[in-house]
Amino acid sequence: MSRTRSEQAVWRREQLLDAALRVFADKGVDGATVKDVAQAADVTPGLLYRYFASKEAMVETLLSERGFLPRLLEWRAQGHDTRPATEVLTELLEAFDRLLADNAELMALFFSAAQARAPLATMVNEGQRLIGDFLRDRVDAGDLRPHDTVMAAKTLFATVAINRRFGTPIDIAALVGLLYPEEG
Repeated sequence: MSRTRSEQAVWRREQLLDAALRVFADKGVDGATVKDVAQAADVTPGLLYRYFASKEAMVETLLSERGFLPRLLEWRAQGHDTRPATEVLTELLEAFDRLLADNAELMALFFSAAQARAPLATMVNEGQRLIGDFLRDRVDAGDLRPHDTVMAAKTLFATVAINRRFGTPIDIAALVGLLYPEEG
């Protein structure tokens, strides 16, 4: 069955993103060139530029479409979970850890792109804000004690990412328990 033009364009775009992810994971964002990505995708650089304005646009697209922020936005759009905050946080952190574990190339890109790239910083800040807002709502509801909720979100997600990056097993429920011990 033949593809329509729009289906072909979607397929080609995904192929280019797959190649970009492989190249960025292998060479780092700064070490990779558009020519490297085009070669990995077996296309000309000109074709690559029809889909992406720059290498930075490819990085931003990969992180915004394949990273954790889309999952967080979807979760947040579903409304506030009424379960205990510690359960919700544990599930979110486990999902984040699985994403990193299942996508080693994405994790390599994330750490490679982490060096002073505004789009990545914006996405990370947005994710931290979403979790911080959830935690603040739980503080307001009396489910959690007052604290710096954005700093807590940063601490939790950074700890999971760093442990995954260095291959150190982590007990996510225990991590959440450090910041949010059950009151007895």
